[in-house]
This record gives sequence, C-alpha cells and structure tokens, in this order.
Amino acid sequence: MKNNRTNSAIDQAIKTYETPAGPLFVATRHGRIKKCFTRDTAIRYLAYFMTTQAFGMSGFKQRHPEERIERNGVEMWQQGETTQKYLHAHQRCVRRLRRILKHKREVQTWYDKWESMHNRYVKEVNELQAIKPKGLL
Repeated sequence: MKNNRTNSAIDQAIKTYETPAGPLFVATRHGRIKKCFTRDTAIRYLAYFMTTQAFGMSGFKQRHPEERIERNGVEMWQQGETTQKYLHAHQRCVRRLRRILKHKREVQTWYDKWESMHNRYVKEVNELQAIKPKGLL
C-alpha cells in the first residue's frame, strides 16, 4: 500500500516478495511462518495460526483425542480429527480477514480518488492565484 495510514496488522502478517518465478506470499503470526504461492493460501494459513493460538490460550480442544489402532499387525496411535468447533472458528477467521481486506481496498480506492481530486483542486487554485489581478483581496 502506498499510504502508511492504512498499513495494518494483516499487511505485516502477509508480506509479498517478488521472485523470478512470480510473487511469493509469506504468512507470519505468533512465531510461525509459512511461504505460499497464492494470496488465498496465505490468508488460510494466517487464519490457521490465529485460530490455533486462540484455541491454545482459551483451553478449547482443537482435536479429538488420539486413538489406538492396529495396522499391518503393528499397534500405533492415530491423531484425532479436528473438532467442528475449531473448523467453524477457522472459517469465521478466514471470512473476517477477507472482509477486512475488502474494506481496506474500498478505503484505498476512495482515498486515491479523493487525493486526485484534491490535487486537481490545489492546482486550479494555484493557477487562479497566479493570474489574479492586482488590487483584489
């Protein structure tokens, strides 16, 4: 973004780097980093980092308990599936991130229009001041 006033935590969490192969998106949050080839994937990973941190701090279970299974005569532990509560929280987080980014884009387009209009107005005022006859206030 050109305007520093609109630089947000999402911009700091998802950074874009230009590479010879195309843009590279890096999602960083709560000490975790993930490099992604698409912005969509970076948003999903950012939501994953945020949701996992929130669930860890609140004490909610992210996964069902592990279960013991037997495969090819070998007994092993299988990690439990992700809980519905966690999946819904992750989906809400992704939707909110997208909504915030959409609003930011709308604000940025409005700001660009306002800035161009303001620059035209200032230019016209300066031109009028330059040709103002002497003796006028």
